[in-house]
Amino acid sequence: MIPFELSWRGGATEARLHRVRPGIDALPWGTIELSRYPDAHGLEARKVWSNGVFTEYASAAAFSALTTAMLQCGAPVDLVAMCADIVVDELFHVELSARLTMELGGAVPLGFDLAAIAPVTTPGIRPLLRAAEIAVTTSCVSESLSVPAMARSKALAEAPLVAGVLARLLADEGPHARLGFWFLDWANEELTDAERAHLARLAADTIEVYAPLWAEGDAACGTCPLPAGLGGHDAVGRAKLRTAVDVAIATPLARYGIEIDRGRLAAIASP
Repeated sequence: MIPFELSWRGGATEARLHRVRPGIDALPWGTIELSRYPDAHGLEARKVWSNGVFTEYASAAAFSALTTAMLQCGAPVDLVAMCADIVVDELFHVELSARLTMELGGAVPLGFDLAAIAPVTTPGIRPLLRAAEIAVTTSCVSESLSVPAMARSKALAEAPLVAGVLARLLADEGPHARLGFWFLDWANEELTDAERAHLARLAADTIEVYAPLWAEGDAACGTCPLPAGLGGHDAVGRAKLRTAVDVAIATPLARYGIEIDRGRLAAIASP
């Protein structure tokens, strides 16, 4: 386990990124008044956003892996192109989140083996199913949960910079969540019933990983200060996440025959 750190080259590569993802300098950098918040809230906000930097970086790795998997199974060219473009979105989100973290006082230490950052798929499966696994876990589940989480954090944000960064992140999350379902539009007829059942179990496993986010009295909300105005969430946000499990994930997946066990889903989504 080594410290997770970012580097920046600058010059032509930075100019290219900002040419295709403009607007970062228009955000109100330098305007957060940390003195308005208790020190403990500031520290918790640094933890929230440091973790956010890492999750955006991991999302870039996941969509990169999905791009390769789509190419290997002959997915539609425009769909693959969109997936590749989402990788750039996620790296731009890394920059936004990292700059905001520095405005909050700097990152907290994180450790991770970057060699293990790409999503792990089931060994020996065919390319189509490999792409479907990543599409379901990364897009249909993870990104679908990001939308309500970010929307609630934006609604609670007090600092204009935090609200501005969240608005920019949120603008991209909808398409990121829809990509997986658009892939299933194309791939579903080629999937077997056994593969659909496998994807349903995998979706439930992935949802379960996120369950602490909506658990009542979880550690993030019960023992730590909640920096809602700096990017945290609240009970309303947790309820929206629980709703999204059914409305934004389970119900749409069921239309493709990927039917998550309702008993397990109810247990996972309970407060």
